[in-house]
Amino acid sequence: MGPARRLRVVVCGAGTAGMTLALALAREGHTVTLLERDEAPAPAQVGEAAAWKRTGVAQLHQPHAFLARGCSELLTALPDVVVALRGAGAVDVTLPDGLSSFLCRRSTFEWVLRRLVEAEPRVSIHLGTVRQIEVYKGTVSGVRLGDGGLHPADLVVDCGGRRSALTTAMLAQEIFDEPANEVYRSRRYLLRSGRQPGPVNRGVLGVEEGDGYSFLLFPHDAGTFTVTFVHLPEDSGLAGLRAVPAFEAAVRMVAFGAAWTDPAVAEPISDIMVMNGLRNVFRPLGPATPPGVHAIGDVVCTTNPHFGRGTSLAVAHALTLARAVTENPADPGLWRERVDAWVHDELWSWFDDARSLDRSRTEVWRAAMDDTVPAVAAIPQMSPPSPAAMPRFTVLAAAAADPVVARAVFRHMHLVDAPEDLRAVEPRVAELLAAGWRPKRAAGLPTRAELVDVVSAVRAPAT
Repeated sequence: MGPARRLRVVVCGAGTAGMTLALALAREGHTVTLLERDEAPAPAQVGEAAAWKRTGVAQLHQPHAFLARGCSELLTALPDVVVALRGAGAVDVTLPDGLSSFLCRRSTFEWVLRRLVEAEPRVSIHLGTVRQIEVYKGTVSGVRLGDGGLHPADLVVDCGGRRSALTTAMLAQEIFDEPANEVYRSRRYLLRSGRQPGPVNRGVLGVEEGDGYSFLLFPHDAGTFTVTFVHLPEDSGLAGLRAVPAFEAAVRMVAFGAAWTDPAVAEPISDIMVMNGLRNVFRPLGPATPPGVHAIGDVVCTTNPHFGRGTSLAVAHALTLARAVTENPADPGLWRERVDAWVHDELWSWFDDARSLDRSRTEVWRAAMDDTVPAVAAIPQMSPPSPAAMPRFTVLAAAAADPVVARAVFRHMHLVDAPEDLRAVEPRVAELLAAGWRPKRAAGLPTRAELVDVVSAVRAPAT
């Protein structure tokens, strides 16, 4: 049975959030116009998506991990998306606690969404930009397009990403914005014929936390995977990882990475990809926003992509709005109430968690850069146990020392449990610290100083 009121919806931006919302609303009987500013059409075949040029989605070809939360949201609201992903080559992953996810490139994921959107009869995709949102008698009436034309609408949603200015004038008075203090240097590889992917330690990705850097490995679809080093922006000693010879030499120092990238196992298929300028930003719409206007996804919140939360949160945000509209298509006030409650509760909590983690990681990594200060000096001595000021980075590291902490951290990293639920294991971590436990490097993981030496030697070979 269709909705009591069929809405005219304009979604501005055809990224993950915009396409998810368009599908969800169209399937409830609403008419959706999806405005896309990128001129490049979706490739005809999924194998061509790796070369898809989308200027509006700068992270399309960067490494991504798809978490259990995002998979669960899709299976509940749009299960055919997951079916289509499997058909396009995404690899199912069975996780602990009855959870599941999949492995694929971001380009594959967005290609699948685009194909489903293009096939949806109630969605029309238009190439163009939006000049401004039009309001009549205090309520949204449509959008003014870049060519001057007016497109009427009952619901307008800004899904234009973190640089969107469409709803800037409607933002809340208080905006939170701080640097993530990380630079990503990545390279993509392809497994050779007959070779199988190796193991990873976080279900959908591999993570090794060094003293002043991280090493990440993202398995994807079609036998591809991405290797990534992450370090502080000011760490000039590791900046040389942007060069292929230095990057490859560094990967060979990490036992985990060396096994995956052995020339007999895989071959590189990209240059070094750099992602920098990363920030944690929370900028919700304010109370004066006209009824019928919403912003979702990166427009409202961006977090450090270290653990791949962005896609899952964008999907959850889009489906929160879709559920609110479905609950009562004739009540824009209800839509605002439901979405704002989610934004200021759950979305805020994940934003705050991300910046707390980045702050504590930055402190530890900066200590590692100082030759006179051991990295563990940045981790508080707690005797007797006092979890009140427990750094989030320390709690995550303790997963390697205690199975109870490990389970809580796993569920936390996959966005299954609320961020505050991780506090339940903080007393346990405090007891570990009081007993003398400290994070230690995994076997086969070099120190930052050892990496710097190798990078420097490659950059300035002996003559």
